[in-house]
Amino acid sequence: MTITYGSEADTRGDMGEILHVLHGRDTVECATAYDRLGWPVAIGHRNRTGSGCTCQDTGSATACVTPGAHPVGVDVQPLGANELAAAFESAPGAGVIVPCTHWDALVVAHAIGMAVMVRADAARLHVPCLTSGHATATLLVAPGTGALLADCPQVEVRSGPDAWVALPPSYGVRWDTAPAEDQPLPDSGAVRPHLAQVLKIASADRAQW
Repeated sequence: MTITYGSEADTRGDMGEILHVLHGRDTVECATAYDRLGWPVAIGHRNRTGSGCTCQDTGSATACVTPGAHPVGVDVQPLGANELAAAFESAPGAGVIVPCTHWDALVVAHAIGMAVMVRADAARLHVPCLTSGHATATLLVAPGTGALLADCPQVEVRSGPDAWVALPPSYGVRWDTAPAEDQPLPDSGAVRPHLAQVLKIASADRAQW
């Protein structure tokens, strides 16, 4: 077993079963699975059918672009394992927010991310990746390595306890490639050549417009 996503992982039972849960849409089950992987989990704003994100209740004049998929307040406050079920059961539609402490997140445009994933798959490089609608793709890489791409303006690097990512089943968020057993997180250095090639092709295409 090579899961290194969290050093505090509670892997009692079958790891395959834990990871299988991530393909479902049950918020409590997914939040619990993330917690068992050693990832701190916080509760986010809620998306409500017909009335949108709860962040709009403050009378904000700006429409929420990530309803039910962002933190409540500035500071992300992880829940204890014994608090998860009650917290999410009492807030249907709430986002599952995870600080970037056990991995760095590379947020790119959706089309760029999907093209990178095609190249990574061809190279047999397993990169956990999630999508938020057709707006963005987020690739998870080994913690502390995202800085290698900080010089790339097309990449938003999220790293450390003050950064966060909304994970499935937050509203609009899906796994394109979920974490897998016996597959450690790649360094961002392994992703960089694929990203560079995709960006080069995209730049050439724009030049022809």
